[in-house]
Amino acid sequence: MLSDGAAVLAAAKRAGLDTAAPLLLGQGMAAGLFVSLVKPVFETWSTEATALRESTIEKVRPGMLVSFEARARCRNAPKSPPRQLTGIPEQDPHLFFRIGGRSVLVGFDPRWLTTSTASGTLHDAARNPLEYSGLGLVRSVSEDGQVRVSALVFGRPQTPAQSQFEYAKKATLRSPAGLTEADFRNELAADDRKAPRSARPQGRNSVNRLDVTLFFDEDKLLFPGHLEREVMTQLVRVIPEYRRDVGVAVASLAVYGVLGQGARPADIAAHLLAREPGLWKTFTVPGLSALVGSVNLAVATVVGIGQEQVGDLHEVMQMEVSSYLGGVELDRNLPMHRGLLPERDQFHVVGAELRLKYSAASRYLAEINGEDLDEPLDEWRERGLFRSVVWEEDVAQSTVDEQAAASLLQAWSHPRSE
Repeated sequence: MLSDGAAVLAAAKRAGLDTAAPLLLGQGMAAGLFVSLVKPVFETWSTEATALRESTIEKVRPGMLVSFEARARCRNAPKSPPRQLTGIPEQDPHLFFRIGGRSVLVGFDPRWLTTSTASGTLHDAARNPLEYSGLGLVRSVSEDGQVRVSALVFGRPQTPAQSQFEYAKKATLRSPAGLTEADFRNELAADDRKAPRSARPQGRNSVNRLDVTLFFDEDKLLFPGHLEREVMTQLVRVIPEYRRDVGVAVASLAVYGVLGQGARPADIAAHLLAREPGLWKTFTVPGLSALVGSVNLAVATVVGIGQEQVGDLHEVMQMEVSSYLGGVELDRNLPMHRGLLPERDQFHVVGAELRLKYSAASRYLAEINGEDLDEPLDEWRERGLFRSVVWEEDVAQSTVDEQAAASLLQAWSHPRSE
């Protein structure tokens, strides 16, 4: 059972669809409404799909969720009105393409085609192969290597240039410097994707360090402190002890203020991902835009991680942390980064020691509220990730706190005369 399958059925019900009837026959505006409602479901689908590529096709097994993008022919192109499926894959409508030495059949029910254009392009694909991408469930893998897939969603992919044009046409903020077509690529691209890399050059005989922001689905965090624990656990795994000197902070991504000022999710995504020279990132603008618009996001900033460990951290997060969504290099000189992401570290990891940051103001408030200053230290000690856990003053923030307090005191002791 797919984790978000109920959401698709809910979208159909909300749109008023008759799920037993073809979408294009007598459904009126309901078909279009269904498409608009279900699109975000697939854009933020929470189940991991295996991309069908030469490097993965030999490992495909029945029941797996797969993604595909390929030049495909349509066999048994759908008739009008659509006919009942026979249940025999070779006789029912399907897409056909090859990956490596294997053939792939992607079956679909023509009653669920959402536009007449879709039906028309399938007839075109019966004559000449066309590019299609989508998601589906593997139904069978035959002894001769034929992979049969049942389509969940598929269509003609939008090119990066088309996607970038659509973004520029609808943008409410000025397009940031550094955006390229690659930032609008199709997430189901067929080529094997390399581990994300920074645009910064590697220095010889030196450790290049990056600051990164990791994004998480906040609704999947189960308890207070869950995100901090997940991040610290994976940092300790990835970064050798002798190279640990990193700052960490966590927060909710509060985008509502920016959206309330008229910005669109795509504007926020573009301004988080673009810079000249380019940022290290795992997102595209369409992908991050879909998340900003439909998911409650939390972030963790990691400051000073070795550049060679960034890709490793991303990979281990993908494997071990179900709430993890991806990352982007942090640059607090960028207005959107400065406005939405944590400004200061809350933790400092040095070797095998964890240092919890405090400032003059936070310590003063904790003391007057009677908080147990040893409790946070004891909680981290019990987790056993670090040999030592201590407090560390954020001197810069303390200076800011003291200056603010002095200004308030001066204003109080020398009130302005009316």
